[in-house]
Amino acid sequence: MTYTFWQSGILIGESDFEERSDFPRHRGGIFRPTPYGVEIFPRLSGILSAGYALKTQLEADGLSPDDMHAEDVGDLLETTEAGRKVLDIGRTLTQVEVRGPDGQLVELASIAFIDTTELEALMRTMNLDGADTLTDLPADAPRYVVSATLSKDPPRSKKRQLGTPFPARHWSTDN
Repeated sequence: MTYTFWQSGILIGESDFEERSDFPRHRGGIFRPTPYGVEIFPRLSGILSAGYALKTQLEADGLSPDDMHAEDVGDLLETTEAGRKVLDIGRTLTQVEVRGPDGQLVELASIAFIDTTELEALMRTMNLDGADTLTDLPADAPRYVVSATLSKDPPRSKKRQLGTPFPARHWSTDN
């Protein structure tokens, strides 16, 4: 059962969501990007690296998000490279739609795209155990992964045209 992924009305890839978890609404699987999907993938993934860079910058400046006002956090996101990366990923993800095998939009609560090479580099940067596990993967192991949580809310209108804007909180799919 193949699900398709669209960004601003352009097909970016597909996944069978072959991995299931103990959480009934969670789906995950290998993401098979189109050529355009490969091109924009850096704007869909990298949230972990950007978040780590932001945390590192805060620590270097002697700051803690817990001690900051909302306006200060907003300024930090808008004025730092890591913050702008976080915002760009968020904006790009709000433009992603998923269609089920039947072509209907699927409502999502959340979605994340992961590039395993980026994850490996981050794990090495953070000196985390397990980075070698990613290096030891077979040469034909998938590079791109998608993880999504289906919304508990009932699906929005099935008549919406692909590419029609929707609130950032709702990423369309039916399932």
